[in-house]
Amino acid sequence: MANSSFLRRNTNQHTVKNAKSKKMDREIDVAVHMVIDVLSEKYPELIFEHKKTIKLVEIIAMLSRQYPEYAELLGKPLATSFISPDGGFLFATNKQGERRPILVAEVKRQGTNDARESEGLPKQAKGNAIERLGKNLIGIRAIFKNEGVLPFICFGSGYDFQEGSSILDRVLTMNDFFPLNEMFVEKNCLPFEPTSMFFRYEGWSADDMANKMLDVAIRAIEYKFV
Repeated sequence: MANSSFLRRNTNQHTVKNAKSKKMDREIDVAVHMVIDVLSEKYPELIFEHKKTIKLVEIIAMLSRQYPEYAELLGKPLATSFISPDGGFLFATNKQGERRPILVAEVKRQGTNDARESEGLPKQAKGNAIERLGKNLIGIRAIFKNEGVLPFICFGSGYDFQEGSSILDRVLTMNDFFPLNEMFVEKNCLPFEPTSMFFRYEGWSADDMANKMLDVAIRAIEYKFV
């Protein structure tokens, strides 16, 4: 009986968490298309393409071209392995056929202890959305290794990201110890490569995300194509 009760509570928790995560996935997808609409009007000479994934073999092929002296040292992942940030990758192509990534976006929700407390349930260990973010960020930094910009942005929300949470220190570490909730697009702080990490307790709407994502994309376009 105790096990059944525990499983039910755990299932309820994940049902709520999954529903909120799916809503955020929809919101960021809407936000990306809002950004594409504005960019298409602002830069009619560019063609924009949104991809949900990039295969690791593509990243390694790109790095091999950029750094041929290391081509033989780079690993050989499975052809099916890929990186899939929540908001995907946005590419721009100019009339000369130059194709560049101009925006990569993630959205993470972590922490349900506020909801559990309201239901009289005990607190649980903090989640692992941040660990998944860290793994993606390593690959994304590699994609922009030879670029002067790093147009990556992440939106985090939930109990684990409230002010004073130790989880925020993990995010700070991933950001090369540069502050959160600030824009970092151009690589002006080398050898450090901070990114735009926006984390708070409250959720993010499509409008919230689109406004900040648009800023990142425009700065990347201005650096790469203008």
